Amino acid sequence: MHGIAMGIKEIAKEANVSVATVSRVLNGTKFVSEELQRKVLEAIERQGYVANHVARSMVLKKTFTVGLIMPVVSELYHQMIFTHAEFILEEAGYKVLVCRVKDTAQSVQSYLDLLLENRVDGMILMHETSNPKVLEQLKKSQIPIVLTGIDIPGLSFPQVRIDDYQAAYDGTKYLLAHRRKRIALIGGWGYSVGDKRLEGYKTALAEAGIEFDSSLIIPGLYTMQSGSQAVNYLIRERIEFDAVFALSDEMAVGVMKELLEQGKGIPSDVAVLGFDGIELGRYTNPTLATVKQPIEEIGELAAERLLAMLNGEESEDSLILPHSISSGSSVG
Repeated sequence: MHGIAMGIKEIAKEANVSVATVSRVLNGTKFVSEELQRKVLEAIERQGYVANHVARSMVLKKTFTVGLIMPVVSELYHQMIFTHAEFILEEAGYKVLVCRVKDTAQSVQSYLDLLLENRVDGMILMHETSNPKVLEQLKKSQIPIVLTGIDIPGLSFPQVRIDDYQAAYDGTKYLLAHRRKRIALIGGWGYSVGDKRLEGYKTALAEAGIEFDSSLIIPGLYTMQSGSQAVNYLIRERIEFDAVFALSDEMAVGVMKELLEQGKGIPSDVAVLGFDGIELGRYTNPTLATVKQPIEEIGELAAERLLAMLNGEESEDSLILPHSISSGSSVG
């Protein structure tokens, strides 16, 4: 077919109706009887005329849009997941509506409402929430949803993620193997992923015979600035530490900047370990050691799993991907 005009003419001929009638059915501009609408839609299906988004939606009862909710923190990490997911989805003919939410119940609720009102066919959720109203709305949404990089207790949707407990355990063991004993941990607590990482850290310390010290647990907002602020706090409060395990690479970059500005050697005085494995860490000086997530795979597999569900296929509850430790001169 040569463009939309040629397609409409062929459909009109196939359905034995006027071009104007086809246009009205496709655009919904004027009333068309059910009989004429049925003839046009059947002709569209026979002709395979699916290039027009409206026509395809009417025939297949889909909007061919997918919602993606991601937090504003750890932007480079989440952006990489989104980029790889979007490529897979667009190849399959879906457009992605992206919502970047602040960590408030109102923000999550408003964007969820927006996506459902726009009748998205499915959703990739990268933001963890514990708000009861939001959780209930997700359960009642009746669309395929894939939890990506997160684990929300009480929701039975398929997940694509790493084992956060094991990853933090392995990261802590890595620092312990480099003879670090006073390991500060910077991250967010009170949600599933953060709490699992905290437990992994605690277990590794206990196995090494090191008593847990709550003064080394510092809240962070997964930004470079919050990493810098956390180190400033540790030094200002004269809390002894010989390593920092920052639960995002962006925080780790802020940690290293502050340490160097405070005259600390990396790793001679303080070792620094990040989490995620974003490309930025390769270009820092010193280079950043990190717990590496398979970010590209997470994005691609989340999109593929969602597409399978949109096609009516059954999906397993969780897909737990392997992590690894990427060495860098920030640890030695």
